[in-house]
Amino acid sequence: MNEIRYTISDFKSVGTAWGQLDSATQVLWRNAANKAWEYNRGYRLFTADYIYRLIAGLSVPGSPSDYHQLFGLKVKNSSVFVPVYFYRDDKDVVGPITISTDFKKTELAPASGQPFYLWLEGWYLTEGGIGHEIDGWDFYYSDIDWTNFERSFLTSDRQYFHLRVGFSLSWYNAEVYFNNIIMSDKNGEFYNENFITERNTPWVPSRLYRKKDWYFFPSFIAPYYEHIYLQD
Repeated sequence: MNEIRYTISDFKSVGTAWGQLDSATQVLWRNAANKAWEYNRGYRLFTADYIYRLIAGLSVPGSPSDYHQLFGLKVKNSSVFVPVYFYRDDKDVVGPITISTDFKKTELAPASGQPFYLWLEGWYLTEGGIGHEIDGWDFYYSDIDWTNFERSFLTSDRQYFHLRVGFSLSWYNAEVYFNNIIMSDKNGEFYNENFITERNTPWVPSRLYRKKDWYFFPSFIAPYYEHIYLQD
């Protein structure tokens, strides 16, 4: 890898670069920052992106996007013989459950089996014991450019003491890039993940705790999962 060289003057150039943007482009950065809640001003998001690109040896400035800001999660399955899936557990939510995410999918080989899909499982109490409900969505084959997906699942007004929301690339040669995963129930948003970390440190899932967090299979390691800078 070539050595990355930069100077203090490079960082001072951020303000100049921002000032050289036309007003329409500045508005696009502000719109993008509305999703990147750590950078809730367009200039702050622009600055974080600009400095990261300098350090990484990329051209500056970058381009604003409504679908991704700075970092995201890359999920890859290059073998139909390896199941690749991840899910999040939560508790005490009320249906319907709305899932929203920005994503991009690139096929690595023609699809022949199960497509990329989203699934939800909800456990709830009944008079006779415990009920279990399953719902989900299959995304179509072929490449999908950056887009937003939003859809509601499970039963309205039903109280779920345990909820599982997962994405699967099992038996499907593809790469999927995620950003802005938002989960809401009847009472509002209960989870929001844009993969932006303090000081741009790597995002890693925390350990499961009382049925609230992420699980990754086969393991949160490359090439299956990577926390990456999203350029396009």
